[in-house]
Amino acid sequence: MQGDSSLPFLEFFAGGGLARLGLAPDFTSVFANDFDPAKVKAYQGAFGNAPISGDDIWRLSASELPPATLAWASFPCQDLSLAGARAGLAAPRSGAFWGFHRLIERLGAAAPDLLALENVTGLLSSHGGADFTALVHALDGLGYRVGALEID
Repeated sequence: MQGDSSLPFLEFFAGGGLARLGLAPDFTSVFANDFDPAKVKAYQGAFGNAPISGDDIWRLSASELPPATLAWASFPCQDLSLAGARAGLAAPRSGAFWGFHRLIERLGAAAPDLLALENVTGLLSSHGGADFTALVHALDGLGYRVGALEID
C-alpha cells in the first residue's frame, strides 16, 4: 500500500501497540483501547500520546468506534494459558472476549469486514476445546468466517 491508502483498524486490548507496529504501514489505527493504566501510558509513550481509551471493554459503546476495515483483539490470556488455572472464557480476564464480541455485534452493518484475534495456544484446548468452539460459533453468528492459525 502506498501513502495515505492505508486501511483503518480498531485496536482492542492494545497493550504497548505491537499490533499497530506490525500492521503498519498497510493499516492505520483509528481507535485503540486497553484498560490497564500502565499499558495506556506505554502506548502513548510509544506513539506520541496517540489517543487510546482506558475504559474497560464492557464500558465501551459501539457509537465510540469509527468506521474500520479490521478490528484486532489481543484479549487477555491468563485464563486460557497452559501455565494458568485454565478457567477459560467464562472467567473475568479472558472472558473480556465477550465484551469485544458484544461491541462488534452492536456495530451491526457497520462492523469491520475483518477480525483478527490473537491469544495463546491454550485457547484451542481450554475446556476440551469447548471455549474455542464457543468463540468460533459466536463469530460465525455475526457472519464471519473463522479459521485458526497456530504459530510457535
